[in-house]
Amino acid sequence: MEPKCRILNERLAAIVASIRHGEMLYIADAGSGTSTKALFPLDPSVEYLDLEAVTGVPKMQDIVNALKYCGDFEAAIVTEDMPAANPEGYQFLCDLFGKDKVYTMHYVPEYYQLRNRCKAVVQTGDYGIHAQAILVAGYPSADIPFEVLTQGIIEK
Repeated sequence: MEPKCRILNERLAAIVASIRHGEMLYIADAGSGTSTKALFPLDPSVEYLDLEAVTGVPKMQDIVNALKYCGDFEAAIVTEDMPAANPEGYQFLCDLFGKDKVYTMHYVPEYYQLRNRCKAVVQTGDYGIHAQAILVAGYPSADIPFEVLTQGIIEK
């Protein structure tokens, strides 16, 4: 019998327990700049959780997979560059959420603006190109449209 999926990292478990429908969690690759000196610094109001252990560990897929099965997440948002730059990561997300629930958006600066609306940033050790995703918290009700999630960021 396989053990029940649960989050062992105390802070990550608390973040997932507190996230509500429509709130977002940014899963960052190791190259995602979050310092005040980064090209697009992380807004100080967004919680930062570093889960990096060593180069490549944990992978973005490990964290996203655990969060999908241990939490309530209904969709993912990625950069428009991810399908070409990281087809394996993109396909993983499509398989996990369904292709119609993996949204793409312009990378700079819109993706960083949306990152700054997230409840938290979870830093992984993944060195993959565009090995990052914004997860949208779900609930057993209607999905939140992409246009609502990105309101004020993406022009129509």
